[in-house]
Amino acid sequence: MSNITLRKNQKNQLNNTGINQQKLRAFAGELAKDIHTQDDLTELSASLVKMTIEAALGAEMEHHLGYAKHEQNTQDIDISNNTRNGYYPKTIKGSHGEVEIFVPRDRSSSFEPIIIEKGQT
Repeated sequence: MSNITLRKNQKNQLNNTGINQQKLRAFAGELAKDIHTQDDLTELSASLVKMTIEAALGAEMEHHLGYAKHEQNTQDIDISNNTRNGYYPKTIKGSHGEVEIFVPRDRSSSFEPIIIEKGQT
């Protein structure tokens, strides 16, 4: 099989956001085994939204601070002494209903989330 064919097959597995559809289908199939009612589906949907948004916010905070959670800040301490400072709750509304998420915050209050902006619901 040529490299061009391999790249084409890989591209067909990804949607326009870069999400691997094959992995997503396998994941959804595994989760579907526990869904028996409409309420189960609603709860699963809300949980996935919550987990996905919180993971994205965590990645944004990691990028903002320049180091991963539970790692020591290796940047010059004199320049940036900013660290994580817990979370604050926020309720978001959407087709999944209302979901409470926890948004990370930093000591200097300079973290401005992009995926869910301050004041956005």
